[in-house]
Amino acid sequence: TIAQVITFINICELAYSLAFRQLLFKPLSEDNKDEVLRIYAGAKKIFDKTGCIVILVGILISLIFPFLSKSPLDYLKTVGTFILLVLPYGLSYFMMGPNLVVIADQKEYKVSIFIQSAMIIRMILMVIAIRMKMPFVVILLIEGFNIIISNMIARYIGLKEYPWLKDYKNVEAKDDFKDKSKYAIVQRLSELSTTQTDNIVITGFMGYEMTSVFGTYSYLTDSISKITQSMVTSPMNSFGNLFNDKNAKAYDVFKEFFDFTTYISTIVSVVIFVVMPRFVHIWMNQPLYEVSIPICLAFALNIFYITMRQPIIIARDTNGLYVNAKNNAYLLAISKIILSIILINIFGLLGVILATTIVNWTVDFLYNPKLVYDKVFNKNVNEYYLMVFIRLIISFIIGLFAFYLWNNNIIYFGEGIIRFILAVLVLGIVIFIITSIIYIILFKSFRLLINRGKNLILKRK
Repeated sequence: TIAQVITFINICELAYSLAFRQLLFKPLSEDNKDEVLRIYAGAKKIFDKTGCIVILVGILISLIFPFLSKSPLDYLKTVGTFILLVLPYGLSYFMMGPNLVVIADQKEYKVSIFIQSAMIIRMILMVIAIRMKMPFVVILLIEGFNIIISNMIARYIGLKEYPWLKDYKNVEAKDDFKDKSKYAIVQRLSELSTTQTDNIVITGFMGYEMTSVFGTYSYLTDSISKITQSMVTSPMNSFGNLFNDKNAKAYDVFKEFFDFTTYISTIVSVVIFVVMPRFVHIWMNQPLYEVSIPICLAFALNIFYITMRQPIIIARDTNGLYVNAKNNAYLLAISKIILSIILINIFGLLGVILATTIVNWTVDFLYNPKLVYDKVFNKNVNEYYLMVFIRLIISFIIGLFAFYLWNNNIIYFGEGIIRFILAVLVLGIVIFIITSIIYIILFKSFRLLINRGKNLILKRK
């Protein structure tokens, strides 16, 4: 619960990252250091003020939080837990900036290797602390120090790469970031409303027990979704530079990227749809947690959509069009919450998941592609809708075939965790081969993507 509250308090972090990097794409591609410095100077003021606000709001909420939640700790320890967890996030804003310049300049690898190393060390230290039964505060300190040290390292790398950023106090600050960031925050709030409100609705209408059931389902789908999201969003900064290169064939590259995301989303969503019932049965083995086929299908459609939409969202955001999409963000958030409340009373747990499916495939799907195709590509959006429809039909056909193989024990046989893991591996390989063959035969842009990958490997060799 504390983590969810802090997610909303810390809403500005990802929003600021988006707005700041989007402003930097053009001056960085033109090697305009003066312009970068002026944008950085304006953003630094907002970063520092936000850090102070996050810390202050976190402390105030921590004082009333024990009255709004159940805790095995007493009042002071609960307050202390909240402060220890929120404080590092507030401090991170004071270190933010140089690392985002590195990322916007397509040098994220210089930062990410250290961040990932810090996360691995954090996991190891957590396991050691738990196994040795250390005091609870040690776990909180490990979590906090991981955030602070990661940001310190990222800041150091950024200033080492761009030492002239230290001169930001000697230039006239630009207010571009101030104007852009508020629209990015609206987009971030909209995303949170569609992903972080389900537990609240389920608790209010069905009780804590069903929230636990939903959390069990989400554990599998969210974990897989995070991996796929990191895969498909990693080229964002490259696209920012691509759209600022007048000689680049942006739309051709976009179609290759689109085929990559639908290819990945097909494999992942089909596997989730097929194996989820047996996974939950093996993991929980309780009648309450048994998952129905409609719920599996709704989860699979959501994963397919969220992954498939990323090329459109990246094209929108790197061109600053999230400013134009603010009304859509409001509509998406409001419709998701209202629809969840209506459908949960009709379909129960399925209704909450269906609410996400419906708003994704209507409100979001009908707005963002048209915005990008009109403003960026100057093309008819029906071309995009046709591409999506064809690939969605392919996913359904592959899904039905995989479902038949799995449930007739052609791939899966016997009980036990080891056999289950081996069966999932075999299923994944079969789906990978089938999807690859279909995409290579049907889609030219996918064949071009494969050739691009081959050329990159040959150049490295």
